[in-house]
This record gives sequence, structure tokens and C-alpha cells, in this order.
Amino acid sequence: MDLYRIILVDDEEEVRQSIIRKINWTEAGFQVVGDAENGEDAMEKVEALEPDLILTDIRMPYMDGLTLAEKVRQKYPSIKIVIFSGYDDFEYARTAMHLRALDYILKPIDLDAMNRILTNAVSHCRQFHHDKRLMATQLLRNMAVQEAAGPEGIVLNELD
Repeated sequence: MDLYRIILVDDEEEVRQSIIRKINWTEAGFQVVGDAENGEDAMEKVEALEPDLILTDIRMPYMDGLTLAEKVRQKYPSIKIVIFSGYDDFEYARTAMHLRALDYILKPIDLDAMNRILTNAVSHCRQFHHDKRLMATQLLRNMAVQEAAGPEGIVLNELD
């Protein structure tokens, strides 16, 4: 079973560790490859660890979760993002959806809801990787056809 890579971002160490402990990541289809205490730290880890999913809080010092999501979306559009917050604020949720976050969940995090979100995230990650393999296969086929083509672009048939 392929495990997708996840980074957890929250300015509270206790919250990060609690989430890491309470979720059966392997069963959910993920491997926690890193955690960060703010968006700046998270961006460095994203570049180094290349996660499939980022689970981030909104309110953090230095760089908040929405700014992190925006920067990740610009630089790494294939990375999925789930945002969580202790604030039941419609504007936060609306901004998260505008940034194409997979979901927005309120703290304290309900484990059943989080497991549903992670199941959805696995589906998105699986689809992305499937599409990526299909594109690579098509590219290789196109290259093989071009290589088999003669100087005028006519495909040479070895059976002739």
C-alpha cells in the first residue's frame, strides 16, 4: 500500500503531537514526514520533503495558514491542503475554499470527521498520481512514435 506524505502545521506543539498520536496514519493512507510551528517553517519543509498533503492551522505567527496555502498553491499546485481552525469564521472558510483547500475543519478536531477528510484526501492524491502516470506513459509513447518517424515525419514500418 502506497502511503502519501503529510506535514502538520500548528503553532502549538501540544496540538501537533496530539493529532500525530490520535490518528492511525498508516491506516488512513499517510506517513507523517514532518511538522512545523508556522507557515515559514512549513514552506521550508514543503520544499525539502515534498508532501502530498498539508494539514495546517490558520492562526500562527510569522506566516498564517491561509498565506501558507496561497504560497503552496502557487508554487506546488498538486499538493493538497486541509485547513483547521479554532475560529468558526465564515471568511476563513470562504478564503480556504477559494484557495482550493480540500476541507476546513474546526478545533477541537473530531476524529471521525478527520478520518473522513483523510479518506477524501487519499482519493485526491491517488487520482493525481494516477493522472501523472498516465501523462508520463502518453509522453513516452509520443516520444517513441517521433523516434520511429523518418526525416519527413513519416512513421517507418519495419514490416515493409
